[in-house]
Amino acid sequence: MSSVAKNKNISVAVKKRSKIFRYFEYKILHIDDSPQKIALGLAIGLFVAWTPLLGLHILIVIALSMLLRANKFAALVSVWVSNVFTFFIIYYPAYLLGRAVCGIFPNYKHLSNQEVSDAFNKLFSPSNVFTGFFTKQYWSDFVNLSKTIGPELWLGCFLLGGLVAVSSYIICYKIIMSHRAKNPHRRYRKY
Repeated sequence: MSSVAKNKNISVAVKKRSKIFRYFEYKILHIDDSPQKIALGLAIGLFVAWTPLLGLHILIVIALSMLLRANKFAALVSVWVSNVFTFFIIYYPAYLLGRAVCGIFPNYKHLSNQEVSDAFNKLFSPSNVFTGFFTKQYWSDFVNLSKTIGPELWLGCFLLGGLVAVSSYIICYKIIMSHRAKNPHRRYRKY
């Protein structure tokens, strides 16, 4: 490949990245709200995204952002971090962290890695999901697995979600303040 073609490919990639950045800049940085409310909305959305309450994330985010007077748009955008494609990336490390923390207590009993893997493979195998999803046994197994690994998952989700939320609040707040200082020609209301 010639250097001209490489430069052209790099130029296209930079343009795509700049379009994504401009979209982010327009949608988040130009929200006509205080930096504290925008950053809090983002933090709420990310914290809720780390909770294992799948299907209820949006309702929880709306309720919390109304209760804490955070920016609802930023909260709704950030809660979508948790989705079908990121499910494993978010919840598995949270489970491992919760398991490690629970393992500190000497009387705490947990399943071995092999038992957890076997239970997941049995419960979520395509054949079992399609044939047993509407059976009493399937849901009984699901509830038993949830009771077994639930405390570890919740603890890990709370710890990781809290860490992500606090750090995202600080980073987002600083980015917004820096952007507004560099762009004084924009007319933001004083909050």
